[in-house]
Amino acid sequence: MAVYLNDQAFKTAANDMRNLKLRNESLRVKLQGMYKDLTTALDTPAGHALELTGQDVLLEPIDNMSKVIGLASNILNTIIGSGGEARGIFYDKLFTEYEELDSILKNKTTK
Repeated sequence: MAVYLNDQAFKTAANDMRNLKLRNESLRVKLQGMYKDLTTALDTPAGHALELTGQDVLLEPIDNMSKVIGLASNILNTIIGSGGEARGIFYDKLFTEYEELDSILKNKTTK
């Protein structure tokens, strides 16, 4: 019995998360600009009130998504490891113990 980890899949996922975070940040900048244009077009007291209250409602979900993407990216990078490590620090102990158990089971004889 063996556990196989596809290193390339982890690297691809980490790279995709990094790209997603950049796209999310770009979306935030675009939404912020569009919102500014909208509130500028509504140059009235109501438009100014909208500017003060609506921006947080519009941008908060984007900011929260950025936090989630960043966390997922950090977890993937922890799993992968860095600096040429074979494994990340997160799973080292788990896989070392698994390999020891697998070795014991393979060498065990039934009598």
